[in-house]
Amino acid sequence: MGDYGPASNHSTEPSLATAPDISVLITGFGPFKTNLVNASSLIAKSLPGSFTFPGPGPTDRRVILHVHPDPIPVAYSSVRESLPVILNDFATANQGRRPDLVIHIGIASPRLYYSVEHLAHRDDYNITDIDGRSGYEDGEKRWKELGLPPILCPGKAFVAIKEQNDQRSHKGPKSGPYPPEGHFLETWKANASSGLDLRISHDAGHYLCDFIFYTSMALATQQGQDRNVLFLHVPGAAEDADVERGREITLALIKAMVTCWIDEKHCA
Repeated sequence: MGDYGPASNHSTEPSLATAPDISVLITGFGPFKTNLVNASSLIAKSLPGSFTFPGPGPTDRRVILHVHPDPIPVAYSSVRESLPVILNDFATANQGRRPDLVIHIGIASPRLYYSVEHLAHRDDYNITDIDGRSGYEDGEKRWKELGLPPILCPGKAFVAIKEQNDQRSHKGPKSGPYPPEGHFLETWKANASSGLDLRISHDAGHYLCDFIFYTSMALATQQGQDRNVLFLHVPGAAEDADVERGREITLALIKAMVTCWIDEKHCA
C-alpha cells in the first residue's frame, strides 16, 4: 500500500534559494451506493507529482504530492484499518517523517460548491457503509475509550478540550493559523480562478468523510503531532471538466495550507 510512485516536477525548476520541500499526503474514496464513479479519487489521481510556487521572502516552495494510489473503500473498518498503514508506509519511505500536510477528498453529491471542513465528530456515525455497518464499533466506541474529545479541529498538538469546545461554538481565536477560517478562505480563493464557489463548512456529515477526517486527526493527536489535516468536499460530477476544476481547486488549497499553516506560523 506504500507505493506512491515517483514524484515528478510539473513546474519550473526551483530557484537557487529554496525552502525545505513540503510533503502532502492525499487520499480519495471509492464508489458507494449510487455513486458508481467517485470524483474524489479521479481528482486525487489527476494531481501532479510536485509543483513550485513562491515562498516567503526570496525563497521558492517545492511541494511534493504523495497521492495514495488506491481509492479507500467507503467502509468504516477500511478507514480504521488502512489509514494507520498508509501513514506508517509514508513514514517508512521518508525516514520516519509524517507528511507535513494531509488532505482527504470526498464527494458531497448534492453540493455544487467546494468546501473545506472546519471540524470532525467523534460520535453518531449511524449511516451504514457499503458493508452495511454503522461506525460505532470502528469509531465512537474506540475513541471514547481513548478519551478523545467529541470534536477535533485542525490545530496544534494537545489542544485542551476547553479550546476544542470553544472552536466548536466558533468562539475560538481567529488570528492564528488554525482552524481554517476567514483568512484561510481568502488565501485559498486568491490561489484559484475567480468566480469559483469555495467555502468553509462546519458539518462534515457524520459519514465516511467525517469519519476519515476525525480518524486522521485522532492519529496525529495520539502521536503528539500537529493536526495539519483537512477534508475537502467536492461535487459528485466526474466529467473531464469537473475533474480539471477539482484539480485546480485542490492545488490552490495546498498552497493555502502551506502559506497559512507553515510559512505564516513560522513567521509569527
